[in-house]
This record gives sequence, structure tokens and C-alpha cells, in this order.
Amino acid sequence: MLLRNYLIAVALVLFFVSACTNTRTGSNATAGNSPGKDKPCIDSSLINPNAACTMQYAPVCGCDGKTYSNDCVARNNGVTSYTQGACK
Repeated sequence: MLLRNYLIAVALVLFFVSACTNTRTGSNATAGNSPGKDKPCIDSSLINPNAACTMQYAPVCGCDGKTYSNDCVARNNGVTSYTQGACK
């Protein structure tokens, strides 16, 4: 019984650790990365016009050359890569 509980606990820990390492987190998750050959600049599956973003102005420059008011707005417009600051 104790061994079974131990194995279940280890399996859960491994599950949660692997889930955490595969999750995109924070505004720097894609910042500065350029889209690769297999990663388009705009991913239409990420577009969410109904998402709630703050009104905070912290501009980012999307890989599409457009300035977005913050990283949340960029991500919800499907932008897969951006850098901090307005586009030049």
C-alpha cells in the first residue's frame, strides 16, 4: 500500500513538472525570438479578439512590424514573436 502511494506521488510530480516545462509563461516567453521556418509570425489559432488585456501601455514590436500596446494585445492578435519597445 505504501509503495503504491509512493508511485502515485512520483507519477503526479513528474506529470506536473513536465507540464510546467512545456507551458509558455509571462511576457518574455516569446520576446526576442524570431519565428522559425516551422513557426509563422502570426498564428491564427492564437487570435482571440474577446480576450481581456490591461490598458497598460508597455509597447512591443511584433514580428509583423506592428507596434502593439502591450504583450497581451500582441499575443491575442496571434503574434508569435515580439521584442520590447515600439517598432522603429
